[in-house]
Amino acid sequence: MEKAMNEHKRRTRSRESRKKQLFLRVGITVLTLAVLIFGGMYYYVSTHPLKLKGDVVEQEMGEPFDPQAYITRVWLGSPGEVSVRSEVDTSKEGDYPVVYEWRDHREKAVVKVRDTTPPTLVVKDYSTDLAEEIKPELFVEKTSDISDVSVRFEKEDDWSQEGTYTVRILAEDASGNQTIEEASLTRKKDTQKPEIQGVQNQTVKQGKSLDFTGGVSVKDDMDPKPSLEVHSEHVDFATPGIYKAVYTARDRSGNVEEIVQKVTVEANPEWNEKIVYLTFDDGPSDNTKKILDILDEYKAKATFFVTGHNQKKNDMLRIAHEKGHAVGLHTYTHDYASVYESEQAYFDDLQKISNMVEKVTGEKSRLIRFPGGSSNTISRKYAPGLMTKLTREVQEKGYQYFDWNCDSTDASGNNVPVDKLIGNATSSQAKHINILMHDTDAKDTTVEALPKIIEHYRKQGYAFRALTVDSYAPHHQVNN
Repeated sequence: MEKAMNEHKRRTRSRESRKKQLFLRVGITVLTLAVLIFGGMYYYVSTHPLKLKGDVVEQEMGEPFDPQAYITRVWLGSPGEVSVRSEVDTSKEGDYPVVYEWRDHREKAVVKVRDTTPPTLVVKDYSTDLAEEIKPELFVEKTSDISDVSVRFEKEDDWSQEGTYTVRILAEDASGNQTIEEASLTRKKDTQKPEIQGVQNQTVKQGKSLDFTGGVSVKDDMDPKPSLEVHSEHVDFATPGIYKAVYTARDRSGNVEEIVQKVTVEANPEWNEKIVYLTFDDGPSDNTKKILDILDEYKAKATFFVTGHNQKKNDMLRIAHEKGHAVGLHTYTHDYASVYESEQAYFDDLQKISNMVEKVTGEKSRLIRFPGGSSNTISRKYAPGLMTKLTREVQEKGYQYFDWNCDSTDASGNNVPVDKLIGNATSSQAKHINILMHDTDAKDTTVEALPKIIEHYRKQGYAFRALTVDSYAPHHQVNN
C-alpha cells in the first residue's frame, strides 16, 4: 500500500516537472520571438527613420504645397525638423523632385503638379435682333481659372429665326478641363429706328465753319454701334444764306432715322476784306507800351494773348483794351506739365487767366490761344489725346481758339535779326492773315520789326483788326 502511494507521488512529481519544462520552453520561445520581432523592428526603424506617404505626390496646380504633409514617420523627431529641398512651382504643370533629409537618411519623391480643376463659368441669358452675329462671349458673365480660358458653343445650331433657344456654353482651360452651362437666347425682329440726339439748328458767321458731329450721338435699342452719316456738302460757309445738313442714322437691322438741320450763314463784314491780325503772345512786358505806341502811330489794331507772369504790368492790358485792342487768354502759368496734365488742369489754368483779364479789362474774353498752339505735341507727354478733346470742348463752352497761318519765328530765340522777322512775317498772301509774334522783355527785335511789317501789308491793301470770336480762326491739324 505504501509502495503504491510512493509510486503515485513520484509520477505526480514527474508530470509537474514535465509541465514546468514545457512552460519554460514555451516562455523561452515566446521571449525569443519577441526579441527577434522587436529587434527587427528596431533595426528597420533605425535604418529607415524617415517614411513618406509615397514616392509620387499628386499636387493640384495653384494650390499651396506643404512638403511636411507627406511625411508619415520621423524616428526620434518631428516632420518640422526634416530638411526639405524642393523647387516645386505650383503655377506650372510639371514633375518636380523633392528630397527629404533626416540626420543621415535621405528619401526622394516626385511631385506631379497637375491642373484637374475645371474653370468657373457664369453665364447669362441674351436677347438680340436677327442681324447680330451670335458669339459665345455674348452669354458669358464671368470666367475664372488658374490658366487661360476659351469659350465656345458645345454645338452650333441654326438660331437665325425669331424665337427662344437653349444654348450650351463650353469653357475650357489650358489643361483641357471643361465646364458647360446652359443659357437662353432670344431673337426677335427689330423694327425700331435709331435715335439721333444733339442736333440743333445753327447760325454761323460767313467764313466760319461747323463741327457737324460735335455733341451729336446715336442710340439704338438693339445695335450698340449704329452708323451716322452727315451730308453737309450743300452748306456754303462763304455765302450768306439758309442751308440744310442731313443726318442719317442706320442700325444693323436696316432701320433708318433722318434729321434735317438748318444752318444759317450770316453776312460777315470782315469776310470780303483783306485783313491782318497782329497777335502777340506771353505779355504783358516792358515792350508792351512800345508795341502800343507803334500801333497808335499806324492806327492799327492787334490782339494780345496774355499770361499771369508779369502782373505788375497789367495796367498795359487795361490801356490796350481801352485803345480798342483785343486781350485774349493764353495761359496763367505757361507751364506745359501742369497746364496739359489733364482736361481739368487746363480749364483750371484757363479760368485763372480769364479771371485776371476780366478784372483788368472789365470784360470776359472768349479768345484763346493754346500754349504751343492746338498742333502741339508736348501735351501728348502728359495726357494722350488731350488736344483732340480740348479743341472741341473750348468751342462748346463758347470760346474760340486761334492758331496762326503766318509765323514771324521770333519764338526761335531772343534777338532774332530784324530782317529775318520782317521776311517771315510778310511772307503770306492769304486773304486773312494771323501773324504769330511775342511780347516779352527779351523780344526787342520784334518791336523793331513791327513798323516794316505793318507798312508792307498796308501797301497791299490790308486792314489791321483786333480779333473777335467771329473773326477768321486758323486751326492747325491736331496732333494729340
